[in-house]
Amino acid sequence: MNMGGIEHIKGDYVAARGYYKKALQLVPNSKLLKENLAKLDRLEKRLQEVQEKDQTQRSEVDGLR
Repeated sequence: MNMGGIEHIKGDYVAARGYYKKALQLVPNSKLLKENLAKLDRLEKRLQEVQEKDQTQRSEVDGLR
């Protein structure tokens, strides 16, 4: 779980998710691990939304040229 937290803080969400999932196999009822995975889901969703918004704005700017 500590490695998952370290990778999470560093922003390596893929590695963090892998560590959290491995830890969850060892401690399947861990509320903390489930909460951390839920946080990753929310962060990744926000990142995707920001990237999509950025792409839309770039397309709109390119259309004005």
